[in-house]
Amino acid sequence: MRAFFVVPGRPVPAQRMTQKSKFASPRARLSLEYQKLVALCALAAKAPKFTGPVQLTCRFFFKSRQHGDLSNLVKAIEDGLQYGGVIKNDRQVLRYGEGTGIYYDSEERAEVWIEEVEA
Repeated sequence: MRAFFVVPGRPVPAQRMTQKSKFASPRARLSLEYQKLVALCALAAKAPKFTGPVQLTCRFFFKSRQHGDLSNLVKAIEDGLQYGGVIKNDRQVLRYGEGTGIYYDSEERAEVWIEEVEA
């Protein structure tokens, strides 16, 4: 099984948050909204539910060199996939595909590939 989808707009990195800051911090709210958008895009692309180990490839496109770090950007995608039920837990991600990284383009977006792999 495999799936591909695009999340339009500027990618938003995952934020560390407490239960309280989830509602108080504007950055935390923005991060949670982005995770919901990831889930909606995956569901709109009819991404299957993955129950076993997966490889995740994420390409993040920005207009400028001002952006979050790669690990937090990938974490936002993983959390969104979990929120949408595409994966049960981010521990299913055994490896990241070649090409995972930050790129520059006039159209900001995230491109996501997820595929089942052997453990």
